[in-house]
Amino acid sequence: MKFIVILNSKAGTAAKGSEELAPDALRTAFSEAGAEADVRAVTPDQIEATLREAVSTRPDAVIIGGGDGTVRSAAGLLAGTGIALGVLPLGTLNHFAKDLKIPPTVKDAIAVFAAGVVREVDVGEVNGHVFINNCSLGSYAEAVRRRDALRDTHGHGKWPAMIRASFQVFRRLRRMHLRFTSADGKSRSVRTPVVVIANNRYSGHVLDKTMRARLDEGHLWLYTAHVHRHLAALRLALQSLVRRLDEADALASEAVTEITIASERGPLPVAMDGEPVELPSPLHFRIRPRALRVLVPRDERNGQT
Repeated sequence: MKFIVILNSKAGTAAKGSEELAPDALRTAFSEAGAEADVRAVTPDQIEATLREAVSTRPDAVIIGGGDGTVRSAAGLLAGTGIALGVLPLGTLNHFAKDLKIPPTVKDAIAVFAAGVVREVDVGEVNGHVFINNCSLGSYAEAVRRRDALRDTHGHGKWPAMIRASFQVFRRLRRMHLRFTSADGKSRSVRTPVVVIANNRYSGHVLDKTMRARLDEGHLWLYTAHVHRHLAALRLALQSLVRRLDEADALASEAVTEITIASERGPLPVAMDGEPVELPSPLHFRIRPRALRVLVPRDERNGQT
């Protein structure tokens, strides 16, 4: 098989200068696994252009090395093309790679890619933008925005910045005034500090190795927190660590294929796959069933992730 490998040089693992992630070392590793690889290490601002050029050459697969934000960029360009995506997990959390059961080590991940087992998974979409894990509105999205601001202005590390940002947001817990409109045109008003729209169901708890049992059920899952006091919000956060998310108190969940969410009081804080984005209201969400081909371990080919 012929692969184009694109590495985000600023991703967590790659930025540390690991010798096994050097382009020559990766070419050798792919060759030893029986595959040909064109390896390109690029900065974040070069990723989209490099991906577009790679897609135009129609390789067997594009391997993307980075965190979930980088993978989201690749998924957005590869969905619907028939070109498979391989995920080399180099980020902090690597949720999508974990849900695909991709091994965490470079050598083992390359062995998976070289085996060439492909399956189709769903992607979520909001206002034309693809997401692979989830899109969040409200408090979490605001914390992500503040996290990045703290990193830019004060040079904080990712986790210290997130802890500080989360505390700032928690102190001033604000509920959004939203209108949910389903595909059949029925609307309802909701007041909540946080909404999460997930690409398939989060059936585990936050500390699980993987949180989604399936990535191809063809549904978005809408999670809405019904809390307005700090104690209730803290209780919900603690429950998410030890319970399945769909069993937590004060967290409503429902499966949808399409939904529109509009703000009744100005712009919404939005984060897609852990990164802040600017999107105008209303937000139109839909599932794209089996739109993305992905490389997976051999025992995952029947669709059970």
